[in-house]
Amino acid sequence: MTPAGRLPAVALIPPACCGAGYFRRLRRALGAGVEICGVELPGRGRRYREPALTSAERALRDVQAQVPHSVGVVYGESLGAYIGLALLAEHGVRTCLIAASNPAPRTRDDIDLAGIDSLDGAAAILSRLGGGPPAELGQDPAVAAQAHALIRSDLLLSQGFIELTRRLVVDGDVRVLAGSEDGGMQQPEDWQRHTRGSCSTVRLTGPHLLSGANPRGVADAVLAVLRER
Repeated sequence: MTPAGRLPAVALIPPACCGAGYFRRLRRALGAGVEICGVELPGRGRRYREPALTSAERALRDVQAQVPHSVGVVYGESLGAYIGLALLAEHGVRTCLIAASNPAPRTRDDIDLAGIDSLDGAAAILSRLGGGPPAELGQDPAVAAQAHALIRSDLLLSQGFIELTRRLVVDGDVRVLAGSEDGGMQQPEDWQRHTRGSCSTVRLTGPHLLSGANPRGVADAVLAVLRER
């Protein structure tokens, strides 16, 4: 716990192709007593006019500028889990990472990017990773073009963060959240290989995008970690 019994602040890093608004239901479930720093990468949400990033190093610098060192817990979901791991390396041992909905980068394969230059191909890759776009996406050509650009950028960014974090080992503790319906989370205990601290797994009911489907379960897991800090 922080001084005067206050819970430490938590940073929320969303999945690929999602802005900070993705966490609306999780924010409500966490309650007003939790100080939240919502991360928003270029190309989405309030930053939709900015070009999306494909460089993991540039994206990490962008996130670092948004997250103060006083944050005690970083929650990253899907792509956000890898961004959070890279951020934890910068924040040091006092910060804890909650990594949700992504296998440990050390033991996962590269993303097969074949077909990324078409909307259907990029959407199919995203779906294989667990974060498929809505079926009606291609009905409006202008929306389809914007969506393709964002999906393509985030797939390249995801591969960049796999490469950036694959051999990364941090001092901070790691708590892994694994959805019961997420086929990619077969060995969440492999995250232990990325930390010199403690590593434990919490299994929750839900698919790959846990905060969208089970915000109460995620909130309870996050609050449990916050109260331990």
